[in-house]
Amino acid sequence: MLNIKWYGHSMWEVTIDKKKILYDPFGDIGYPLPSIEAVDIVISSHEHANHSNFKSLQKLVFKKINQIGTYYVDNVTVRLIEVSHGRFEGKKLGDTFISVMTVAGLSIVHCGDIGVMPTESVLFDIATPDVLFIPVGGSYTIDAAVAGEIIKVVKPKNVFPMHYKTDVLTIENIEGIAPFLKLFPKTKIIEADNVTLTKKDFNTEKTQIFKLDYPQRASSGNENI
Repeated sequence: MLNIKWYGHSMWEVTIDKKKILYDPFGDIGYPLPSIEAVDIVISSHEHANHSNFKSLQKLVFKKINQIGTYYVDNVTVRLIEVSHGRFEGKKLGDTFISVMTVAGLSIVHCGDIGVMPTESVLFDIATPDVLFIPVGGSYTIDAAVAGEIIKVVKPKNVFPMHYKTDVLTIENIEGIAPFLKLFPKTKIIEADNVTLTKKDFNTEKTQIFKLDYPQRASSGNENI
């Protein structure tokens, strides 16, 4: 079983095979800073403050992964692939990493702040993942339409949209989740901040898409999307 928890924005916690992996810990962007008691691996897609708040984890012991390369941590393999962060208002935003993690026979891909359609070689490297975390809000990243094209090409088993505007996110110029849901009307709306995937979710022939709630709203189920 694989448990996936969303803290908001691009920050995810994946728990599998007695390992806990954290992606893109954020700083002060509107979401409450989560209290992380233990983690084995922390992956940051780039150095922007809303994706690399390692100070909030400074009392913990973990493997930090934030540079291009391939890493081996016990039974976990992580490869960071450098891609373009894109442009905003004509200015280059630099680069970001897509992370490809293999653990317990599963492939988990986090697209970071990818800002353009990936090259064919990158699409090949991330093809048919069991889990895909992908930004959909546009402006600083790809938007819902490009995310949809990537999903069609790489054919993931399970998709989790991220990096979109919510009622607490203080970052401006980002679209909400509605355009993405319009493209994928069969998205499973989970009124909780986490979901557990089982064997049947990885044997599915059709892509499943999940929208999670963030922790402080997980019990209300009334987010304006």
